Amino acid sequence: MFSIPLCYGQEGDSIPVLSPCYSGLEFRVINRNQQVLDTVIKYGREISPTYEDAVCTELVIGVLSHFFKLTKEDKTRIRIDQPRESLQDVYDGMKNGAPEPKGIYYALTTNGRGNAIDDWSKVLPGDFVQFWYPNSWGHCGIVSSIDLENKVMYLHSSFPSTSGYGIQKFQIPDYCFFVRLK
Repeated sequence: MFSIPLCYGQEGDSIPVLSPCYSGLEFRVINRNQQVLDTVIKYGREISPTYEDAVCTELVIGVLSHFFKLTKEDKTRIRIDQPRESLQDVYDGMKNGAPEPKGIYYALTTNGRGNAIDDWSKVLPGDFVQFWYPNSWGHCGIVSSIDLENKVMYLHSSFPSTSGYGIQKFQIPDYCFFVRLK
């Protein structure tokens, strides 16, 4: 849970009033991210009781369904399920700058429901992420915490080692895209 610092009211107020030190926009961001975290914590095991029942993309889709109705196209983009001959097509798309391998990032920035976070120092718990290891596997989830100095992040996701929903540690690869739900 986020800790929101409290500040005294305006200078000159006769009675000091404690209120959040954040501007309206900052507070909405923190509030929305907390809603995402609360949702994944409350429903994660229900959405993804095992990895076989719901892989990482299905967990993300399940969480987002609590916020808005996803279109068929949104789900296809999150699943990175565009027509292709092989996984090599995804790797080639990554090299060529195609948006499809960016999964959840591509879905939320295209449908107008998410803001890209290109400056990783701005990533907060509750943000969504899609990443790929070079010529290997990709994964998506919801940030629990991030340590840029050590290039490590902990994600709420569905993964084989957590047998479905859980929090898992991942190294942050170069091909990594963060997005924040509006």
